[in-house]
Amino acid sequence: MKKINEANRLMKIIMRTSLIISVISLISIQLVAASAVRGQSGLDKRISINMRNVAFADLLKEIEKKTGVSFVYTNKETVETKVTVHDETKTARTILIPLLQKNNLRLIEDGTMVVLKKAELQVRAAKPGAAVGYVKDKVSNQTLPYATVILKETNQKYVTDANGYFVINNLKPGKATLLVNYIGYVATSFTVDIQDGETAKLELKLESQSNDMKGISVTGIRRGEAIALSNMRNADNIKYVLSQEQIERFPDATVGEAMQRVPGIAMDYSYGLPRNIIIRGLDQSMGSITLNGNRLPSTQTNSRDIDLNGILSSTVEAIEVNKTLTPDMDADGTSGSVNIISKTPKSGTQQMQVKGSFGNNFLLGKQNFDGSFDFGRRDNKWAYLVGVNYSNTYRGEDRVQKDYDMYEIAGVEKMKLSNLELEGSDLHRENLGLQAELSYFPTEKIQIYARTSYNKFYELQTRGTKSYNIGEYTDENTATGISIGASGSPRDYHRDLLSFSVGTKANINNWKLDLDLTYASGLYDQPIYYDGYFTYGGLNAGIDISDPRAPQFNFTNGDVNNAANYTTSSYVNRHQIAHDKDGQGSFNVQRTFNLSQKNKLMFKFGGRYRYKEDDHTRDYFQYMLKTGKVSMDNFLSDYSRKDYFNGKYNLSGAIANGYLMEDYYQKNLSLFESDETYIRQNTDPDSYSGKETMGAGYVMGKLTLDKLDIITGLRYERTGFDYRGNIVSFDNQGKYVSTNKVNTKSAFDGFFPSLNLKYAIDQRTNVRAAVTRSLSRPGYYDLVPWQEVEPRRKRMKMGNPDLDQATSTNVDFLFEHYLKSLGLLSGGIFYKNIENYIYESIYTQQGGQFDKYQVTQTVNGANAHVYGYEIAWQQQLTFLPGFLNGLGIYGNFTQIQSKFKVPGIVSERTVRLPSMRPKVGNASLSYEKYGFSGRISLNFYDTFISELAEEQANDLMEKGRMQLDFSASQRINKKFTVFMGISNINNAQTILDYGDGRPNDHKYFSTWANAGFKYNPF
Repeated sequence: MKKINEANRLMKIIMRTSLIISVISLISIQLVAASAVRGQSGLDKRISINMRNVAFADLLKEIEKKTGVSFVYTNKETVETKVTVHDETKTARTILIPLLQKNNLRLIEDGTMVVLKKAELQVRAAKPGAAVGYVKDKVSNQTLPYATVILKETNQKYVTDANGYFVINNLKPGKATLLVNYIGYVATSFTVDIQDGETAKLELKLESQSNDMKGISVTGIRRGEAIALSNMRNADNIKYVLSQEQIERFPDATVGEAMQRVPGIAMDYSYGLPRNIIIRGLDQSMGSITLNGNRLPSTQTNSRDIDLNGILSSTVEAIEVNKTLTPDMDADGTSGSVNIISKTPKSGTQQMQVKGSFGNNFLLGKQNFDGSFDFGRRDNKWAYLVGVNYSNTYRGEDRVQKDYDMYEIAGVEKMKLSNLELEGSDLHRENLGLQAELSYFPTEKIQIYARTSYNKFYELQTRGTKSYNIGEYTDENTATGISIGASGSPRDYHRDLLSFSVGTKANINNWKLDLDLTYASGLYDQPIYYDGYFTYGGLNAGIDISDPRAPQFNFTNGDVNNAANYTTSSYVNRHQIAHDKDGQGSFNVQRTFNLSQKNKLMFKFGGRYRYKEDDHTRDYFQYMLKTGKVSMDNFLSDYSRKDYFNGKYNLSGAIANGYLMEDYYQKNLSLFESDETYIRQNTDPDSYSGKETMGAGYVMGKLTLDKLDIITGLRYERTGFDYRGNIVSFDNQGKYVSTNKVNTKSAFDGFFPSLNLKYAIDQRTNVRAAVTRSLSRPGYYDLVPWQEVEPRRKRMKMGNPDLDQATSTNVDFLFEHYLKSLGLLSGGIFYKNIENYIYESIYTQQGGQFDKYQVTQTVNGANAHVYGYEIAWQQQLTFLPGFLNGLGIYGNFTQIQSKFKVPGIVSERTVRLPSMRPKVGNASLSYEKYGFSGRISLNFYDTFISELAEEQANDLMEKGRMQLDFSASQRINKKFTVFMGISNINNAQTILDYGDGRPNDHKYFSTWANAGFKYNPF
């Protein structure tokens, strides 16, 4: 039974397998047969057709005849135009398909029946477009930087750049409405047609609000004020801006002179001209000076400071004073950051200016002149600009300095005058400013640039000096043992700044990118210093101190004007040079996300790397005659200032000529020998070389919530340094012993967060608040490991490579309202808590190798606190009737307080910070109408501590100062303007007294003036 069942199962398997094979075979045979038929008939049949200019239906009929297929179609699936088929021998499908595709038809085959159908159109998604262009003045066609452009459909806000250029990406095709507003102009709406995937190129032109006021227009100075105010209004941080036109409003030839007009800023003066900037009471060492965002190298010795006399104001487009920082800015801005913006070519225009002026310095009676030439052009793809600026001026200073010592008079110790020095200086200054820029725009959204600037500042000083040193007092008004020192010491200074940058800026699909590579160098060089110093001793005199600022000596013996009575046995010359070189690269990447109609987020990140080399060599040489002395009558100069110090003295006669001393030394080398102690003591401690690196990276975001902007982020900076200096030692008799080279390597770093808030109450009113962290780096020389050790005097001076950077937490609040008639009302408060404040300390060493030595060293101190308020008002009074509507007001005032603890002789004391002016301000009244512009201006500051001593009585206090200036211009026609300026009308002076009221230093400058022209042919 089992065998039968197995046989049946096997039979079933065989039968089932046979059935499957049969079915597969049948299907295969039919498929092969169908393929054979299809290869010989239907649309794949090869046919020959030659028809010219026939209807499409006739062509289909001919194909039906030759292939056997039938076409089915309606009037919608036909071809209206005539068709032509040349003598073709091809398959019907090959002939037919191109015609069908051309007319958007497709075919469906069912056996020998072919149905024609309209192909469904593929709907391509619309590509977003973009709008780029410039906002311009409707009359002058000049661009309007920092204008506000609002896309009304989404309420998104955009701000034009420094050239009035804007880019709006990701716009929906169709109509878009742009609302443009600008301070001093009528807000205007523009309708733009955005094409699919295209970029619309626009010029949006605004009309001045003052066009309806007779004699007033937003041109020249007023345009510059509008630019500056618009920049300030739209900024993410608290800053103040001076435009080129505003700078020209004052008689300010240099950047230093222009800076004194800014709220919260005072200047440190040199020979009557502002040199170093003081922002909110903190000196330049606690801030930074940049050119187009890149830190400038130093043009001074030992410090990071820049002499702002060396940059002509005619070379710049604008100056920005940043009082709060954002993460994309360098962190070294505790006092603030000054950014100088170089001139750039303007879009679609050809620009040219020729300027010249002549003037006089009334103290010296010498003439000044300057001139400038600028030419620029911007075409579609290329833009270029070149500028040459030159200034040749004379400045002068009459200086009277007093020192004091203790004298015994009738058995009583009294503080009396010990030395009186008269130092007259004639300064001949030459400034040369060169700048050039070449830019290429491959598209509307990409710029590639190369720009360079060179500022050369040369100063030759001719000095005449007489100093009266008192030996003893026989009574209150009579002195003996008086020695007169007289010298003529010519010296020169070169302070050069060179900067060269290449980079690119791109704005594509809401991404912004900028890259920059910059090389910069700063040079301080003093190759001429020839000091012929002669003395005449054993003199007696009655001393009249009825005017304590100008004591008089009435000599009772000798002839103080006879040059033959003055002799010397030594000669000094020197050469000092400092070279500061930077190479730096930076990049910034930015992306904007639209969160809703009124909200958006900007995200930004980037970094900077800087490599610096700083070298300083100070060569001081003193040469001693081997035998005898020489008298001044063989080396007499013609230096003469008979009406010295406003007629108080006659600084003439018996003054040496340093050039003759140098010539005599070079021709008689064998008569001299070097004083090694003097040379080594004045050369080695001050000579050093070093390198620094700075690396920084940041992330930041800007969140816009309707009217509120929140700008926050974090920056990290690390500064590494490697300095080489000298340790110089002397023996107990003060003789030079040795110089040992030493070097040190170290670094400091930190994180610097910041938060800036801006709330726009309306289009013209902002409330701002900021909390930021910043740093201040020590000066170069402070970090050098140098020492000067004098056992004889138990005194030593030294550097401090262990110094740390000072850091500060800064809090700011500001209210600002921009007036419709070109103006600003603002008021704010600020507070700074500075940790590790850096200052020069004089202290007594306790214990160790140098026990009881007096040590002079720069150190980190306790916390310093700076706080204050500032207010500003500037307004064109265009609301006044008739003639009066040309008046304008410009005023600002800052009051500052500070606290800092320093060690004293008896106990620690709390003082204000040195250099901090407790009150600073400007007041100006202007008139502008019918092409005339005139302004009388007052700049002032209050008494401050110039230099701290160990006790308050010996602190040096600089008295408050006010300077009155006047400037005016008249436009003759659209191309030609004449101008004039008078500086220091009131003969403001610089006066320093000791803390107890004793007069110390007094500098007198007189007045200077100029007049000139400007020519703008385009």
